[in-house]
Amino acid sequence: MLFQAVDAQPFLAFRNGRPVGRIAVAINYHYSSKGTGFFGYFECLNDPKAAAAMFQAATQWLSDRGFNRMIGPIDLTPHERLGLLTKGFTGFHLPGMPYNPPYYLNLIEQFGMNNEVDLFAYKYDLGNPFPDRLVRVANRAVLTKNLLLRKINFNDLVNEGEVFSKIHNGSMDTVWGFVPLTPGEGSAIWRKIKYFCDPSLIIIAEIDGKPAGLCLIISSTPKTFFPNINKLMARLAVLAVLPQYRFKGLEAAMILECVKRARNRGISTLELSQIAENNSMMNRIVQSMSGIRRDRIYRIYKLDFF
Repeated sequence: MLFQAVDAQPFLAFRNGRPVGRIAVAINYHYSSKGTGFFGYFECLNDPKAAAAMFQAATQWLSDRGFNRMIGPIDLTPHERLGLLTKGFTGFHLPGMPYNPPYYLNLIEQFGMNNEVDLFAYKYDLGNPFPDRLVRVANRAVLTKNLLLRKINFNDLVNEGEVFSKIHNGSMDTVWGFVPLTPGEGSAIWRKIKYFCDPSLIIIAEIDGKPAGLCLIISSTPKTFFPNINKLMARLAVLAVLPQYRFKGLEAAMILECVKRARNRGISTLELSQIAENNSMMNRIVQSMSGIRRDRIYRIYKLDFF
């Protein structure tokens, strides 16, 4: 389904008959910035010449198709893994989040790439009290007439994919990296994560029976993969509210409800990621919460060529 809107080409780098790197370059025709392609799935030994050869092949592939700009790492679409880890290499990294050795920064920057945007990951200790002001705002919001906060129904992925699509497309169109999401793609995302998510931690807000917002916590924890780790962690991956329902406390109500449910399931730490540096509303909401700290930074690079 993704490849109805995406053309892609993978490349492998070999030295003396042995693989030393890989990259994939892609054109996503739904991406709004015309002339811009993506590179992703980048892995390389600490071999600057091999990395440069792969980047050269990627830019040449794009140039041959009339494109003159490349950004990444983005794995074909911003709905998948994106960003190069630039800060916060130690500690546990949640499944699905990017990780790379620090030397990757040099491999990319030596080819002449510059910063497109930084994406932040915040860490929130759920043992901290929720800010009083946000609690008051959330409590007022839940009194909204005909407001329903419900969990996702994984038995109806067709309808839930349409809901996801409506909320994403209506609320994220001004956020960096926006690519429209079709209902089918929305269903595919739910299908991908349903086997390692707690459905009660995915909250869909409806007003008058219509989708209004989404709060998505991916509840995979270190204990799932590393039984000797005692703390349970989860990731708040999406918080989206349609414009007509914003600034009425719905964001706070969904976060508060998700935090309550996460605490009840023994989750002690919540990662809020990836929030673009220019997403002022989300950064403002997050930074108003006590006991939160910016833990990691992921970078999207850009390269203009002719």
